[in-house]
Amino acid sequence: MSNSAIRSIPDLAEAMPAVAKIASPALREAVLATWGTSLERSPYEDLAHSPQAPHMPSRPLILHINEVNQRALDLLRVATEEYGLTADADVTLATAILHDVDKPMIYRWDGQDFSYSDGRSLKDHGAVGAELCLLHGVPLEVAEMVRHHSAFASEGLPGTVEGTIVHYADFVSNDFAAILSGVETIHASTRPVPKNSARRS
Repeated sequence: MSNSAIRSIPDLAEAMPAVAKIASPALREAVLATWGTSLERSPYEDLAHSPQAPHMPSRPLILHINEVNQRALDLLRVATEEYGLTADADVTLATAILHDVDKPMIYRWDGQDFSYSDGRSLKDHGAVGAELCLLHGVPLEVAEMVRHHSAFASEGLPGTVEGTIVHYADFVSNDFAAILSGVETIHASTRPVPKNSARRS
């Protein structure tokens, strides 16, 4: 990836190598156009400045997107080769690439303080992205998985192979990054087991 700002469509394509793995030219174009509009509607001149999450605001979102894309490819192979399941690779990849497309529009990070854009909250995550996807001709199947990929921002989770892949690719990528950053993981914050309980040998 070049050192130039990640904002134009060519820059976005270079910054997210998984886009090139989408077989459908029309879907590739729609995915990139959706990301382009997200940045246009955000205050960020560079996708590298958009924060990953409220508990890791200094970590660039683009790192997370690429990590999820790679984990989705890993799980796609596991699902098809080890479990014998059928999954649409284009749908899986497009959903992975777009799952956090609304974060630049919702999250605000000035290098010191994290906040949300006016009138927005974490509950808007997913829904805003889904509507943006539909605006650019992303298939409804992908848009709906973007809408429901996170248990923290929607009710119900995708019940498809593709949606399951992206959901867990997102969670494990987030949790690994949280451990690396020394902050609480998503699963640790929701588990019923006391955090100070002794580990079993």
